Amino acid sequence: MVYKHGSYGRYIAEHHMTSSSKPHSPAFFVLFPAVAMLLGWGLRGYIGGGPFGALIPGVYVALCLSLLLKHDVTTAATVAMFGALGIGYGGDMTYGQTLGLAKDIDTRLWGFLGVTLKGTVWGLLGGAVLGVGLTRQHYDRKTLMTAFLITIVGFYLGWKLINEPKLIYFSNPLDKPREESWAGLTFAAIGLLAYLRTKLSGEYAAIPLRFALWGALGGGLGFGGGTLWLVYGPALPVPQKWFGWWKAMEFSFGFSFGAFLGLCAYLNRGLLIRYSPPEENEDKRDSWLPTAGLVAFIVLAFVTLPILFGAMERMESGMPALAVVAAKDFARMVGSFIFFAAVCFFFGLRSTRAAWQIAITLTFFHAMLDLLRDMTDTDHFGYIVPTPMIAVLLVISTVLVGFATAYHSKRERPLQQLFLLIIWTCYAVATWRTFGSKDLWFPGEDGGGGWAQFIADDAAVLPVHALFTVSALVTTWWIITKFKDETQQRS
Repeated sequence: MVYKHGSYGRYIAEHHMTSSSKPHSPAFFVLFPAVAMLLGWGLRGYIGGGPFGALIPGVYVALCLSLLLKHDVTTAATVAMFGALGIGYGGDMTYGQTLGLAKDIDTRLWGFLGVTLKGTVWGLLGGAVLGVGLTRQHYDRKTLMTAFLITIVGFYLGWKLINEPKLIYFSNPLDKPREESWAGLTFAAIGLLAYLRTKLSGEYAAIPLRFALWGALGGGLGFGGGTLWLVYGPALPVPQKWFGWWKAMEFSFGFSFGAFLGLCAYLNRGLLIRYSPPEENEDKRDSWLPTAGLVAFIVLAFVTLPILFGAMERMESGMPALAVVAAKDFARMVGSFIFFAAVCFFFGLRSTRAAWQIAITLTFFHAMLDLLRDMTDTDHFGYIVPTPMIAVLLVISTVLVGFATAYHSKRERPLQQLFLLIIWTCYAVATWRTFGSKDLWFPGEDGGGGWAQFIADDAAVLPVHALFTVSALVTTWWIITKFKDETQQRS
């Protein structure tokens, strides 16, 4: 069912704004998601990068907007899923070497152009998908799944036509050249927005584009501007060992990105503040089957697919050249986050339970996975944990968070409860990473390790963790105090 009228939404918004608590100020609409996304982006780069790490700032900013816009639980679950996966898309882009170009005086302008472009693309696609989530009830599932199939096709075309042949290239072509995907994500965003614009008319049709444009502005300014810390920070007259300029770049990126998304939500709040009417809810039969299917898919993606791709690589020597190209393209697409996200949307659009598990539990799962992977590296933790033990720890912790997610989604004030859950579980992972080294607490007999060695080698980690703590506490304080009189309708 596709809804093309905004009268009901306006009525609900006007009724809610006059009968509920005092509306939040424009400054709070900007600062709340900005600080939360600063925290999320900092955690993402600290715990583990890539698209799955970017789920952290994505779900944080989505939950901020749902609280500000007074969403019901079903709407909030959808928005949280769209926010997490939508911001996750940009994590497919490589940018380490691009930042290296920006630091080199000979390639500085090209490097700045590259990081600004990549930040813009990140915000464009992430903002578009978040905007679709905020207007989800105006699209039926078939329309949305078609749109996500279009993103896969668009991604392949952009990657194949521009990124793979390196027609425009923002990494180092000589020293371990990286595979870029910014053009693929740009094509995906354009395809998504163009298709959905043909399926909906009226005032709500413009929401995804508005979030895409504001997201692009916030992402471009945040990434490009944040890179100034990385380039010029080492020359500042400060004790350098206490400053992590890469983290300063990430914090700036997150703050800017979240601020502009919050501003867009404020400017469009008249359309977005509402409760979903029961007759528009396609989630009446909220069975456990989509969640079970989601779990099976994630196990397949993280366990079986790497084995399959490894077997394909071993077979390439005996394959014709064209078949090798086709196999590599197939592996690139099936192994891409944009394909993974499309399958997650397939399950999440059928069940509020599955949507919450994608937004909360999947986010925690990969944060914990990255932490446990590093526990096999003595440079990080000072000891090696056997792979079976890592699997056990990962399964137990993920199952616990999964049950906690299911439990809190049915309690009073579920948005607040779930937001606090994902903030503090990810913070706990970051704390483990910071202070979990055996050598920190049990120095060797030769005098190595201990706090003195930690401060000598990693002093910059302490201000970073302090900022994690402050931003987590501030966000928690706002969640508890600014929304204490608000409850959400439960599905």
